Amino acid sequence: MKVQEAVCGGAAQSLAGRDKGRLYLIVGMADETLLLADGKYKPVESPKRKNQKHVRLLPRFYPAIAERIAAGKDENSSVRAALLSLEAERGSVPQ
Repeated sequence: MKVQEAVCGGAAQSLAGRDKGRLYLIVGMADETLLLADGKYKPVESPKRKNQKHVRLLPRFYPAIAERIAAGKDENSSVRAALLSLEAERGSVPQ
């Protein structure tokens, strides 16, 4: 399944840059730029800005986490746990 649109709460994988291969959760959008957080190196309060062309959207969505982030609650531990479970599903090594 291919995801066509980036939405808050969706999972994404970096395709370019020093973070290539790393999994992120989309916490916001600004034009063609996505705001990404992984809960460890890039917390929700200080998300990474990344061009949408340099990201692969994954067919995974976390609505509960997205709602809590939108409400302004600190969700770094939930983001990290969700991404770790996604890494385990995909069989990749955690970074």
